[in-house]
Amino acid sequence: MAAVRPVPVYRRLVNGWGLFALVTGITSLTVLAAALTLDLRQAPAVSAMIQLSVQLAVPWLYLAFVASSLLILMPGRFSRWLMKNRRIVGLCFAAGMAWQLFFILWLVLGHWDYYVEEAYSLYDLAEQLPGYLILAAMTVTSFRPGRRLLSGSQWRILHKGGIYFLWGVVWSTYWFELYYYDDIQVIDYVYYWSGCFVWLARVAAWVQRRSAIRSRSLEPIA
Repeated sequence: MAAVRPVPVYRRLVNGWGLFALVTGITSLTVLAAALTLDLRQAPAVSAMIQLSVQLAVPWLYLAFVASSLLILMPGRFSRWLMKNRRIVGLCFAAGMAWQLFFILWLVLGHWDYYVEEAYSLYDLAEQLPGYLILAAMTVTSFRPGRRLLSGSQWRILHKGGIYFLWGVVWSTYWFELYYYDDIQVIDYVYYWSGCFVWLARVAAWVQRRSAIRSRSLEPIA
C-alpha cells in the first residue's frame, strides 16, 4: 500500500482555513500595531483606524468578485487557486470588515459628538447598514448550517447580488474620495482603478461566455 504523502506546510498556509488564519492574523496584527501608535482617546485616531481596517479588507473583496472571471479570461495556476479559495477569500474580507465595525461602534459610543458632526452622513448610513446586513447574511450562509436555511436559487441570488452590492459600496466610496474630498491618498486611486478593473473583467468574462454559448448553438448538427 502506497504511503500517503503529507501536504507541505506552505500549501496548507495558502489554502483553505490555513489561508484564512494567515490573512486574518496578519490583518489583526497590523490593526493592533497601528492602534498602539495612536491615542484612541481622540476621535480622529479612531476614525483613522476605521479607514485602515477598510483598506486592509478591500483587496479580498475585489479578489472574490473577480475570481470566476479570471478563470474564464486567464485560466492558469493563480486563477484556479483563487477560484478554489473564493469562499475563504470572501471570509477574509468579512473578517477585515469586522474590525471596521468594531471601530465604528467605538467612535459612536465613545465620541458621539464627533461622529454626528464630522463622520455621520445619511448617504453613508444608507449604504453601510444594508451592506453590513448583506455581508452578515453571506457570511452565515457560507457555512453548511446557514446554507440549509435557503434554497439553491435563494442562495445564488444572495451571494451574486450581495457581492455586486458590496463591490458597489466600496467602489463608490473611493469614487467619492477622489471627486469630493481634498485629502486624496495614493491608495484611493489604487482602489478606485482596481475596482474598475475587476468590474470590466466581469463584463469581459460575461461577453466571452455568451459568445461561446452562441458559437456552440450555431454549430451544425452532424
